Amino acid sequence: MRTHRSTVLLGALAAAGLVMTQQACSTAYADTAEPVDFQSSSAPAPAGSAQPGVADDGDIFTGARKVVIKPNPSFEEILAVDPSGRLNATDGSSEFSLFVLTPHNGKFLIKTAKAGAGGERACMGLKKNGSRPLTVVATACDASRAGQLFSITEQKEKDPQGKPTYAISSQSAFLQIFPNSGLIAEELGDAPLATTFSFVDNGPSGGPIED
Repeated sequence: MRTHRSTVLLGALAAAGLVMTQQACSTAYADTAEPVDFQSSSAPAPAGSAQPGVADDGDIFTGARKVVIKPNPSFEEILAVDPSGRLNATDGSSEFSLFVLTPHNGKFLIKTAKAGAGGERACMGLKKNGSRPLTVVATACDASRAGQLFSITEQKEKDPQGKPTYAISSQSAFLQIFPNSGLIAEELGDAPLATTFSFVDNGPSGGPIED
């Protein structure tokens, strides 16, 4: 009987340890975001309507410019916030495809250049999805939340137009695009970086598109 009770007790402790481990893993990205309502009643602008500006890459990292974020390798796709609030790649028309890179303590808030249905611009933030990969969603800006602060690191490779490319990451999770999952954020481990990004300047961030 004593052996049986010991076995049961050890089994219960092992199960408890497993639960604690799972809980610890689930809090690795505690500063994640909940999506906000990002639909709008105004007509979307064509994805190809954005024209490059004249500012250099140094200017776009000051928060003073609006940019299009283009994934590489890709010739047609850009990043945009869809009506559900998720940041994803699209090769169609989208209203929320311009962003402002706002510096904060050596990292960046990635803000929409235009306000959503609630009248406020949103920030991109990591979102937990249970056992599925992290995604990026538009959420209320809060620079104290680590999941909204992104590192933007220049890479050696240039894009097809000869512009610099960058890796974008938050909390060791890199933004990457895959055919079946779209834009997700994941730690690389031993895998190579699958997606880099380039920025296309679209003029001053104080322009009418913010109103």
